[in-house]
Amino acid sequence: MKISWGYRVMFLYVGFAGLIIYFVTRSMNEKVDLVTPDYYAQELKFQDKIESINRNNELTSALSIDYSDAGIIITYPSDLQNKTITGAINIFRPSDKSKDQTIEITPDKEMKQIINTTSLSKGMYRIKVDYEVDGSGYYSEKQIVIR
Repeated sequence: MKISWGYRVMFLYVGFAGLIIYFVTRSMNEKVDLVTPDYYAQELKFQDKIESINRNNELTSALSIDYSDAGIIITYPSDLQNKTITGAINIFRPSDKSKDQTIEITPDKEMKQIINTTSLSKGMYRIKVDYEVDGSGYYSEKQIVIR
């Protein structure tokens, strides 16, 4: 059986339209997470964050964030020994906001804080430490991969 060119064009057009409908419905059902819901408000506060990063880097020993089998180890600057440190540690998962965590800063006598990573799934995280000492804000951030 031989199909005429008119039917071939019709099948091609219907196939193309079906493919476009498939892609549109699939893209409409895709989950899209914004980095943060108040993106524009945070953008206006960006200069404050830059100043906090510079203040952190000016310390003789800047805050360090390391990852090991024990967990995420945050070592606070020795300059801040015997001072009250307040703030929060934000464990940020760019690919899934439901896995984000916020932890209160509680350094031990050695100016360290160990965060257990057993509750975190494998993948990339950004550890954001935003802390304040004597009315001055400090900020440090590091990207880690949990395997």
